[in-house]
Amino acid sequence: MIYLPEPVEGRITAKLNRFLCEARIDGRAVRAHIPNSGRLTEFFTKGRPALFSREPSPARRTEYSLRAVRYAGRWVCVDSTVPNRLAAELARGQAPPLFKGYDTVKREHTLDHHRFDLALSGAGLPPLMVEVKSVTLVTDGVARFPDAPTARGRSHLDTLARLCGEGWRCAALFVIMRSDARVFEPNRATDPEFCAALRRARAAGVQLYALRCRVGRRAIAPLGFVEVDLG
Repeated sequence: MIYLPEPVEGRITAKLNRFLCEARIDGRAVRAHIPNSGRLTEFFTKGRPALFSREPSPARRTEYSLRAVRYAGRWVCVDSTVPNRLAAELARGQAPPLFKGYDTVKREHTLDHHRFDLALSGAGLPPLMVEVKSVTLVTDGVARFPDAPTARGRSHLDTLARLCGEGWRCAALFVIMRSDARVFEPNRATDPEFCAALRRARAAGVQLYALRCRVGRRAIAPLGFVEVDLG
């Protein structure tokens, strides 16, 4: 999937706040939007190579958006909207077993005041609800989510667990936006309540998947599923 049609090269100067960083592009200092609510702490060292999109608009505060960073010899996509688009593309192609037989795909489906990333239907199959999470943190081959506490993420999992009891098929799909992960774990140290919610969800029947991806300068490609280890 093409996630960055026209990559703009630059180098990170500093992170200013959760959604804003400074960078140097073509020899000039600019500010760029960070489309990710995580901390992303390890990526914001001064001088780190990065890829940006240029989106000039009177409605925007910044001309650029940060899309990927170079880390540990590979590109890591930090755009948290990409996993949702990738999952929708895979679902429409019925590619992984998770989506087999489902021929209708709806994005951003609202149910009981919760907005879920994908809702799918198919003849003779229970309706499928999928929540997609973007994973960028990997340490020694272990991918972890979240990298910041997420009450919204916990609420989504508890709702999926309830829906399982109402006849839905439900899944949480963790899309790992880099290629060096061999297993996925919830980040107990950062959000133990999310870890507990994930265990409750699995016990209720929510299916858990973690998809490892290779990220290039323009495109992202799934490499296959890795083990989900809840400890």
